[in-house]
Amino acid sequence: MRAEVLLLVTLLFTSCFADKAVRIVVINQLDSGRTGPPYDLDITVSGLDDGATLLDAMNKAQDQGLMTYSGIDYGPPLGMYITTIDGVERRMEDKEYWQILGGADMKPLDLGVSSYVPSDNETVLFRSMTFSSDKAGAEVHEDL
Repeated sequence: MRAEVLLLVTLLFTSCFADKAVRIVVINQLDSGRTGPPYDLDITVSGLDDGATLLDAMNKAQDQGLMTYSGIDYGPPLGMYITTIDGVERRMEDKEYWQILGGADMKPLDLGVSSYVPSDNETVLFRSMTFSSDKAGAEVHEDL
């Protein structure tokens, strides 16, 4: 009984203090080469747990009607490959993809949405790219 009460108090405490926020921005223009505005989507998702992944933030945003997305879930270890954001589809067959940039230096992420854990108040950018324009030579990960 005591363990159950402790677990309940812990869960209530944790849910009351979920306060991480993540800003998600999107550039639909193919190969724009920019990281700054104007953005086609600019939202902030708040009330996230500290360990929330980018996919968790996207799910919450979709549940709140702030954005839509779809993709292919390859399961562990690859995760979710994002194909469509707010109705804009990027297809591998057309050599197009959503490049994900983040961190303090707004660089391409080494992890995809299923694995990447953004920092509190971090901005994450989805930028529409073609494989041929990826001049930085960044590897395209399945977990994008």
